[in-house]
Amino acid sequence: MNSAPAGCGGEFAVNFMKKHLRNYLQPNRLRSGAGLFQWLTVALLAILMVLAGSPVARAQSPEDADVNFYVVQSAEDAPLTVGDRITLRLEVTHPPDSRVQLPQIEKEWGDFEVVSQTGQDTVVQDDGTAVTRKDIVVSLFAPGQYQTPPLVVTHRKADNTFEELGAPVIPLTISSVLVEGDDTLRDIKEQFTLPVPPTWPLVLAGLLLGAALAAGLLYVGQWAYNRWWQKTPLADAPQPVIDTRPPEVIAYAELDRISALDLPAQSKIKQHYSLVADCLRDYIERRYQIPALEQTTDELNSAFRRSAVPLEIAGRFINLFYLSDLVKFARLKPGVSDAYQLLDTARALVADTTPAPEP
Repeated sequence: MNSAPAGCGGEFAVNFMKKHLRNYLQPNRLRSGAGLFQWLTVALLAILMVLAGSPVARAQSPEDADVNFYVVQSAEDAPLTVGDRITLRLEVTHPPDSRVQLPQIEKEWGDFEVVSQTGQDTVVQDDGTAVTRKDIVVSLFAPGQYQTPPLVVTHRKADNTFEELGAPVIPLTISSVLVEGDDTLRDIKEQFTLPVPPTWPLVLAGLLLGAALAAGLLYVGQWAYNRWWQKTPLADAPQPVIDTRPPEVIAYAELDRISALDLPAQSKIKQHYSLVADCLRDYIERRYQIPALEQTTDELNSAFRRSAVPLEIAGRFINLFYLSDLVKFARLKPGVSDAYQLLDTARALVADTTPAPEP
């Protein structure tokens, strides 16, 4: 609210007295009671004007707002130390028909770290004024003297005009949690021992569970024995058949069987390549005693290098196996003629690795 300077009322009163009292101070007027009464009246008016123009006499506008900013403390609060959570309360008293906007504080607020802050809350008091407040919880992490950074509050009056009000600055003294001069080394406190619950219920439960599992396994084993092994005498069990034919004979027979299936004509290229590769791996196991059926192509290649198999022969085997892997796993689709040619390549490998007959 705009108002005249404090000295304007006094200056106006002086001019008023000079202008009007000059006539009443004439001797002929002072002799009459009316003149004296008029002089006293003018003097009294001049005094009232001086009082009205002074800051003390001017009443506070009903639209003014008052900002208060302080530390919320209880009676038993100790001196503030490093890391304490300090509650600051920003409070504005204003007319109930005006509005106040309190600032939102950033996480890093000068030297202060803002832990939390409430939303603003407005309450109308018994004297007819309104109070808008919020709490700000802060911490400081080094001892020393501090003061809060500036805060500006926006006040919208009832006539929709705005004013900005500054909050008071709060000085704070933060003390260290260490006692000055105390450099004595102390032992670490003993480890706290928690009460241990009794273990016998767990032991008993484990024994009962183990007994139940053992009984179940015994029952299942007995049932399986009665179901299969007891009805099939060991002497009647089928014996594994050992093929005593030479490796090349077994390989040629398997290749002839694969040829008779004629899988390429049925568009079963992947099955065709897989059968031919497995036939040659079985041949390698019988011829060179290398477990080719159990190894990948890379592992078989390493095994060849450690064996007495000629490098040229080993390379031909490995090339065929890599090609077969591409067909089986990389979805390579060779032609039908290439599939038939694979049989001829396999037969040539068997023929080239068959020892010459003894004379």
